[in-house]
Amino acid sequence: MKKYATVLSILIVIIVIHAIVLFSCVYSQKDAVARAKALGKEADAPRKTEPEFVIDPTPVQSDPIQTSTRTLPAAPPIPVNHNHGKPFIYQYAVNGNIPALPGSRNATSGILVDLNTRNVLWSKNPRNAYPIASMTKIMTCLIAYEDTLSGRNGLTLDTPIKVSTAAMKIGGSQVYLDTRETFSLRDLLKASIIKSANDAAYLIAEYVGQGSVPAFVRRMNERAAQIHMANTRFHNPHGLPGAKASLDNVSSPEGMARLAEEALLHPQLMQWASTWMDTFREPGTKGFMKIKNHNYLIKGSPEAAPGVDGLKTGFINRAGFCLTATCLRDNRRLVAVVTGYPLRKERDRFVRQLLDWGYARAADPAAALVNDRKASVKKSPSRNTKKKTVKKTSTARKKTQ
Repeated sequence: MKKYATVLSILIVIIVIHAIVLFSCVYSQKDAVARAKALGKEADAPRKTEPEFVIDPTPVQSDPIQTSTRTLPAAPPIPVNHNHGKPFIYQYAVNGNIPALPGSRNATSGILVDLNTRNVLWSKNPRNAYPIASMTKIMTCLIAYEDTLSGRNGLTLDTPIKVSTAAMKIGGSQVYLDTRETFSLRDLLKASIIKSANDAAYLIAEYVGQGSVPAFVRRMNERAAQIHMANTRFHNPHGLPGAKASLDNVSSPEGMARLAEEALLHPQLMQWASTWMDTFREPGTKGFMKIKNHNYLIKGSPEAAPGVDGLKTGFINRAGFCLTATCLRDNRRLVAVVTGYPLRKERDRFVRQLLDWGYARAADPAAALVNDRKASVKKSPSRNTKKKTVKKTSTARKKTQ
């Protein structure tokens, strides 16, 4: 009997041990499955630190800014520039006057930049500050337009803006705003860019600045610093001269080239900048007028230059005739800036020649500089030639004596 009891005890112990082992395995397997499911859910969940990978299921609505233009054709697509905002490279620049282009002597300052490569092809006082006159309006329109894209303060291109007494009093180039009128921001931007209307630019600044033009001007200076516009200072939104020279809006050719690069990001702005003729106010209404672009190099002008699609002219006595010109040929984007010309036609003639000259050397500016040096060496007489000339002269004198 004792023997049977011992065997039974051993069997019970063995059964208990097996039961414990089996229970542990089943529990571990369930735990592993649960953890795997949890990890799977975590992997499928959107990552909060990387919102760019989250797809918004909301249907994309059409952009009223791009679809509501009536009088102008659709703006052409602008080639993507992956070098945007990078420093300009002066290594291959021709500095000062260009021997092949005598018109460069009359420029107070200037620059020619290949935005595709960031190479500066020509520079003359490129970082010095000079009055920029109505080229100021590039910044005014850029800030207002960027606000429509961000929806700042609910601003859109269709926002109605009532003419103020202060805006109506602004002179110079204008569209003769009246306090009884109300215009959309779109119409005011168009008037500012195409007609270079000072009253329209002032009204834009006043409205976007929520009633304060000085507040808007502060934003102009902040934006200039943000895009690294060298030696730039704005005092007003239109570019009219200040009571003294120190109150004129000033920038450098390099600064204006950087500003042009920002404007080039927005097809709608460039569409207006490349428009030769348009209208302001509804036909048949009081004050209806045709407006013409001051940039005679754009398409449609009798003096058009190939590829020029903007951007803005300027003139006050202290600035002379100025121009920031954008040009696209064979997917290569050049920007030219000049200031200080005594005559409009002289300025335009030089910029047209400058663009042709720039495109001819843009593909390999380093080789072009080498060729320039070789050409200058050939033109200047060598020392040996000078010695021979001196000897011949002395011999001739002896014979004469």
